[in-house]
Amino acid sequence: MRKTVYTCIITLLLYGGKLHAQHKALSLSAALEIAEKGNRTVQAQLLEEIHAKALTAESKGALLPTISANVSYSYYFDRQTIFLPGYFAGTSKPVQDVAVGGKNAFNGMLTLYQPIFAADLNRQKKTALINEQIERQKTADLKSKVALRVSVDYLNILIMNEQLALFEQNLLRNIRSLNDARSLFVQGRALKSDTLRSFIEVENIKSSVSYLKNSINVSLIELKRLIGMDESQRIVLSDKLEFSGQREPYLLDELLKTAAQNRKDLAIKQLLIDLQQKKKEANEAGLMPRLALVGQYQVQAQADNIRLGDYAWPRTSFLGLQLSIPIFNGNRTRSQINQANIKLKQEQIRLDDFRDEIKTQLATIISKWEEAIAQLEIQKKTVSSAELNYQMNEDRFKNGLGSRLELTDADLALTQARINRLRATYNLRMLHTEMQHALGLLDLHSKTDH
Repeated sequence: MRKTVYTCIITLLLYGGKLHAQHKALSLSAALEIAEKGNRTVQAQLLEEIHAKALTAESKGALLPTISANVSYSYYFDRQTIFLPGYFAGTSKPVQDVAVGGKNAFNGMLTLYQPIFAADLNRQKKTALINEQIERQKTADLKSKVALRVSVDYLNILIMNEQLALFEQNLLRNIRSLNDARSLFVQGRALKSDTLRSFIEVENIKSSVSYLKNSINVSLIELKRLIGMDESQRIVLSDKLEFSGQREPYLLDELLKTAAQNRKDLAIKQLLIDLQQKKKEANEAGLMPRLALVGQYQVQAQADNIRLGDYAWPRTSFLGLQLSIPIFNGNRTRSQINQANIKLKQEQIRLDDFRDEIKTQLATIISKWEEAIAQLEIQKKTVSSAELNYQMNEDRFKNGLGSRLELTDADLALTQARINRLRATYNLRMLHTEMQHALGLLDLHSKTDH
């Protein structure tokens, strides 16, 4: 029986090695780099950034000259009529209508409009520039959030892989225990309840193994979707669930300074205040006069025929200044200024609240960090003790001094201790990832320490 089990294990390892060779190894840093180009949410946000640049170009274009050309042709079934004083027309009527012009009328016009002083247009341009900065920061913030999701999914799969390996090792030991129990039962040296207990334990572990394998497959599908990888691509995670980063306590004041310099969502809220301020200034500029350079060049002709070569083409042109002074528009501009003041106060309140939220978030992570470090050290000692306990019980069992039940309990305790150590390491990795994100240091192209 043992020979059969060992043959199955060797076959599984050899066959598994071939399957493993067909899979693409994927590290966390590689997954982050793939997500930077493959994540569809990031791609959509990059288009928003391009759109904001186009809006900025549009606002700059409002300060450039506007030149337009118009050409028109009209056919009059009845000649155009003008009204003149009667004595001008040689009649006794106070007002005399006179038909003038040709039935075919041609008109060509070239116009120029160049703003010289337009405070509202200048401030709208500044508003567009700030909006462009906001979109850039939104892109960076989105990349940080996607990096957090990728890292969390990756770590979740890592711990499930590690747990699966432990359960599979435990399954082999319990299968061996079940075979021994059956052999002893046949020899009359063990009770049937011992065999039943071993059988139940094996089936429970098989159930856990099956559940973990399914969870890993589902999580891999979600990870591939998140980073933009083809679902048919087979991958295997190459990183290990271990932690070798900072173990010393963090200082809150230093973390707050780092977060203030690097967090993109904080920068967005600060830019939103600047944006509302510029919008307010742009509305205020609507109360100021506008000065522009205007010009026109016109060519026109009229006749009753279409012999264009016989037409006279009189020309008219001018260049001048145009001053526009707003006097009253129903107080709409002042209402817009009041609205901008309210929005400005709202954004300031949101910024202050967000700063408090960041402080609370960092303080919470620091507290959890200290406990996670302590738990990891405890679980390491627990695993060492559980390994020693299992070795002692195994020796006792081999020498006929201990029971299979004692060895099974020791094996269960060892497996649980190793799972607890895995979870402690996982918690530290997760807290480290959350800390990097909270400080604004986590990005799709960053390589964080483990």
